[in-house]
Amino acid sequence: MRVISGKYRGRKLAAPEGLHTRPTIDRVKEALFGSLQFRLKEAQVLDLFAGSGALGIEALSRGAKTCVFVENDRAALKTLEANLTFVEAGATVISADYLSALNRLSGQVFDIILMDPPYEAGYYEPAMAYIAESGTLADDGVLILEIKTGMESGGEKYFSLTKQKVYGAVTLEIYERGGNQ
Repeated sequence: MRVISGKYRGRKLAAPEGLHTRPTIDRVKEALFGSLQFRLKEAQVLDLFAGSGALGIEALSRGAKTCVFVENDRAALKTLEANLTFVEAGATVISADYLSALNRLSGQVFDIILMDPPYEAGYYEPAMAYIAESGTLADDGVLILEIKTGMESGGEKYFSLTKQKVYGAVTLEIYERGGNQ
């Protein structure tokens, strides 16, 4: 696993051992950040369910101003902190479950929210409901959700689905504020 582009391009990233965390494959990461290329400059990013931090680090590498990494798993946190050693500025780590972290972040607004929760844990809809109700996503912000292909996220109850792309076992859903709130 590596940083694909930007100022940290080529840096190797560790992945936590075990099956609790699944790193986003490069092909999906390329597509995700290709869709964000004009939104990243100086963006405030939230990497919810951060795992190794690969998505948030990629965002910082490509010009995001800040990234808040939220992770609860101890092994993933250890890997995340090791992966952040070369990041010069803008990274904050919150060691908490997603709802506790979102409560702590109350009042903060993010331009980009990256969500890659454990597929079978049922976190998609509750997290998106909280984000929609709390105003955590900026009015012109974007929420990117990585889900297991074939699963329903429930995101269209809270945001407008602007793009959905299948990459084998993984589907990316891109949401913006609008219509469904």
